Amino acid sequence: MKVHAIDINLIDDINKSARSVYPDEFLCTLAEKDGVISEMVLLPGTVYGDEHSFLNMWMAPNNIHIVGTAHSHPDYCNQASDEDLSLFSNMGGYHIITCMPYDRDSWKIYDCNGDEADLEIVNCIF
Repeated sequence: MKVHAIDINLIDDINKSARSVYPDEFLCTLAEKDGVISEMVLLPGTVYGDEHSFLNMWMAPNNIHIVGTAHSHPDYCNQASDEDLSLFSNMGGYHIITCMPYDRDSWKIYDCNGDEADLEIVNCIF
């Protein structure tokens, strides 16, 4: 199924998670349901660091459709770095970066090439 939207409640959850690990970077994978990115998938063994984080993809469940990643920057910049672009090109089609103050205005979503993605923002209850 083609992704066409993202759930605003997921953005809220990503921002809460980013605040909880600050000053380290938060990192997770994203899953879709019915074409809506609506779930963060936390992988066991993920390492959160002050300038980087690492996913252990061998811990990803094989029954969930992973479509990308979300991570935080512990500053006020949600622009993709060279390291982010490398991750994007290897980990699915959609990638969220959120930054301080970790609210509904502090995030961007990118495609696998590092260009801003244009997805509808929806409020889903599954």
